[in-house]
Amino acid sequence: MSYAEGHDIHRRGLHVAPRSQSVTINDVAREAGVSKSSAARVLAGRGSSSPKTQKAVHEAAKRLGYRPNALAKAMVSGSSKTIAAVLPDVANPFFSAALRGLTDAARSAGFEVLVANTDNDPDVETRSIELLTEKRVDGFVIAPVFQDEPDAISRLVNDEIPVVLLDRRMPTLADVPLVSLDHVGASELATESLIELGHKRIAIVTEAVYDSQGVSGFPPGIDTGALRPSAQRLLGYRNALGKHGLPLEHDLVVHAEYTWRSAQKAVRRLIESGQDFSALFCTDAVLTAGAYKAIVEAGVPIPETFSFIGFDDQEWTTLVSPAISVLDQPRHALGATTATRLLAQIRHITANQQDVRLPANLIPRGTTAPPR
Repeated sequence: MSYAEGHDIHRRGLHVAPRSQSVTINDVAREAGVSKSSAARVLAGRGSSSPKTQKAVHEAAKRLGYRPNALAKAMVSGSSKTIAAVLPDVANPFFSAALRGLTDAARSAGFEVLVANTDNDPDVETRSIELLTEKRVDGFVIAPVFQDEPDAISRLVNDEIPVVLLDRRMPTLADVPLVSLDHVGASELATESLIELGHKRIAIVTEAVYDSQGVSGFPPGIDTGALRPSAQRLLGYRNALGKHGLPLEHDLVVHAEYTWRSAQKAVRRLIESGQDFSALFCTDAVLTAGAYKAIVEAGVPIPETFSFIGFDDQEWTTLVSPAISVLDQPRHALGATTATRLLAQIRHITANQQDVRLPANLIPRGTTAPPR
């Protein structure tokens, strides 16, 4: 504000709160020359006030730069019109696309989204949930960090704060609604497509640990929702093989940590081992990138040497030659569906409490063909 502007405001007897101070209802009422209750009614849109009073209050609020206190407003109305998204890695293409779907659906319903990135750290997840609870968000979408006792999430449920899980859950959260990919069905789809092309020895690159998971011993009727997505995808692979009378061979289950470097090393070892296989399936986007790098470095032509199916329709998969066949997750739809389920809880709309699992889409391209 210039000296001349300040002098003019002072001459006219107008009050302007310093920029460093928060403008209150009292400031607006004093500026408009009305009572605090009158100013509050006008700004809240409640009750009746004369056109003259309404005009005076709105003009005063505009001059002073008044902004309503969101927390106080939420305490009065019972709703902050915000939801929280607590995600492990917003830089991951899956979660960034799901977040876009979530925010699109939330905004169309008049809600905004506050985002916390946990980096898959349980302590960060706990602090994020506690902070967002203090902000009085109306509900939570959480892709939880895997841990035995997710206490912070359990407290939300016990306090009857609406929660919907995205992509994964732990056994202790079995009663919390889940929206995810049909991980088992997606893996079955990819594996069966290779079998139908004539492949019988299909290797899989997975984060799941075959020995400790005991995949071959999964009992009938197991609650797949309690398994990690990687284990569900390995189960789908096993199911597809079994359906066609093919054994699950330990040597063709290639374990890699959830990094592209780990996948690169694992696939390099597979290629150098001389194992007899005619197709390779990767169960997530990170492993797909690492596996493809190993294939290129080894100078192995695909699909001439073996067919290759990756996970997620990432931009780079169409920029290489040949373009990579992939399983595509409905990432935007997963986020939007999660938001819709959460908003139904917030609005106390009776809904089907069963988990929602969306199907993947197989996109065949140049890296899959009958065995040669």
